[in-house]
Amino acid sequence: MESFNPSYYPASRAAAVAENYINYKLGGPKRLFQLQQVTSASKESIEGVGNKYRLEFPIQDALNKQEPIKCTAEVLYYTNNQQSAPNVTYKLEREPENYTADKDTEFYNKMKSRSEPLVGGEVPDKFGNIEPDIEPILHLAQAACGYVKWQNSTEQTHFLMTIIKSFEQVIREDAALEFNCQMLIHDMVSQEILPWSVDILWDPSGGTRVKNHQRLPKINPDQPSS
Repeated sequence: MESFNPSYYPASRAAAVAENYINYKLGGPKRLFQLQQVTSASKESIEGVGNKYRLEFPIQDALNKQEPIKCTAEVLYYTNNQQSAPNVTYKLEREPENYTADKDTEFYNKMKSRSEPLVGGEVPDKFGNIEPDIEPILHLAQAACGYVKWQNSTEQTHFLMTIIKSFEQVIREDAALEFNCQMLIHDMVSQEILPWSVDILWDPSGGTRVKNHQRLPKINPDQPSS
């Protein structure tokens, strides 16, 4: 491993991939992690395999008042197969407690008790506003989008989810909640805006799962939306 300046873009891009992976594994409607400044970065080129980054940074729950947790992560980009998602491993200095259990259960019961599916869109709106009842849907979509961003990342990408264009709850008979979200993902490197459809499953015990995801045709900026 060869150390390099942790403020360089390759470090922040690789750390973002680790953050996306962590949010998919640990995030949800009431908990979402955000990485802070990368404090240590090194890189190893593995012949015939790819480039591995080793990173250290603190992460913090952006939704709840919790102390930052030191994280050590490794992100391996495969150079010979652009269709392979980076391999991500991470270790937290301590495991986050289940401090959102009551809020998770409240949200879950509220959604399960609906006789009609919850639908909506433009989250946040053009002024940056989010209705309080819709905030958990946005957070869940961001956690699930962590999977999409991780699966499609390369050393030349840096993805950021910008907005939920539309969402619809799917009424199910089993334990899971399901939401279909149409979202926009911004590649900060190429400046492309990528529309994506993501079917999300969630329940308090099973956590966040992506049922299906599909990249949609690009939006023509000159074509008015319907």
